[in-house]
Amino acid sequence: MSGRKASRGNSVQMIAVYACQSLIGDAVASLPVDHYTKISGQKESFDPLRSPRWIRQPNPFQTSYDFWFRVVNSLLTDGNAFLYTMRNERGEVIALYALHPQHVSIIDGPLGDNRYEVADERGEVQGNFDRTQVLHIPAFTVPGVSRGLSPVDMAREAIGLGLTAEEFGSRFFEQGTAMAGVIEHPGSPRPDEAKLLRDMFRKTHAGVKNSHSVGVLTGGASFKPITLTPEQSQFLETRRFQKAEIALLYRVPAYLVDSSVSSTWGTGIEEQNKFFVDQTLMPWIVRIEQAVSTFLLPGLQYIRFNVDARLRAKTKDRYESYQTALNNGFLNADEIRVMEDMPPLPKKLGQKFYRPLNLGVVGDEDKPKPEPKAPEAPPPALPIDPNADPNTADPNVTDQGNNNAA
Repeated sequence: MSGRKASRGNSVQMIAVYACQSLIGDAVASLPVDHYTKISGQKESFDPLRSPRWIRQPNPFQTSYDFWFRVVNSLLTDGNAFLYTMRNERGEVIALYALHPQHVSIIDGPLGDNRYEVADERGEVQGNFDRTQVLHIPAFTVPGVSRGLSPVDMAREAIGLGLTAEEFGSRFFEQGTAMAGVIEHPGSPRPDEAKLLRDMFRKTHAGVKNSHSVGVLTGGASFKPITLTPEQSQFLETRRFQKAEIALLYRVPAYLVDSSVSSTWGTGIEEQNKFFVDQTLMPWIVRIEQAVSTFLLPGLQYIRFNVDARLRAKTKDRYESYQTALNNGFLNADEIRVMEDMPPLPKKLGQKFYRPLNLGVVGDEDKPKPEPKAPEAPPPALPIDPNADPNTADPNVTDQGNNNAA
């Protein structure tokens, strides 16, 4: 046992836990949420004005950032997120509220048709809801169990050891543990004399202000330290190891939690950032996207957290990739301008697609080329009367108007 009991409440007192939870929560909550639908197998984006308001702002009392941060933090601490869905008379979702996971009890039903009992802070039941009223998003789950496993509960000992190490370091600097030990006296002092000697020694030498001061003992007394130094007890190594353990728990790269750890993955900060998105954020993002899209949106509609906003490269690299997309005809100018938060070009000039003229279809070079057609011969000319006046009309052309007049 680590000696310090870790709970979901005090676990964030360990800096590594707080850093991991805030890092993941802030990263997901800061992403824009887009609304799409599939028509004939193709993805089409919804006009923001036509999308349900709760996608832009889940409820009137919280911003989108605040709401999604609470959802992610609920998953990171309890392993479950519970969303109360407020609906109108047509059954359409109009608002979402994140419930405290510890206030929700799951009543298992047949084939996963569960009900949810919601209590207040005093434990008094406030309501019993079905799956149309409460959306349950579990994290790590095992077969036969509806409730997700709490990461904090699974790593209780690791977090407790980290809290114990922090408490030890605090007391070391507060009490001056470097001089801790026993005072040996050659005689047999009375209890009150021993207590007086101990109190005077502690008053003179304990604490940060009195550390490294010179001690003076009289009457043949001697001081013998008995406490291991922080180096001997591997205090610093223990703290560093616990940071790495917590980073491993949340699948966060260790260099993002401990500045003394250097990253050996990737060749630049952009690749490391992509690694963080792919390995750390995407499992949480996809879990939320699928739950909300499946149970709260009708038909083939769905939401997506726009991770491209986080993977936004520097200006030079972005423009080079845009040029490649434009020259190869899979993006037009207006689509590129949308990604740069710019208005479309006037008169639909930006809706044209371009491609290189010297491209062909792979495999066409093996097909026999058709023989070129011979040019058609012009129709034979009518004979010309050599006695005709060149200033008059062409004698080969019949003047229908004059004939009719005649």
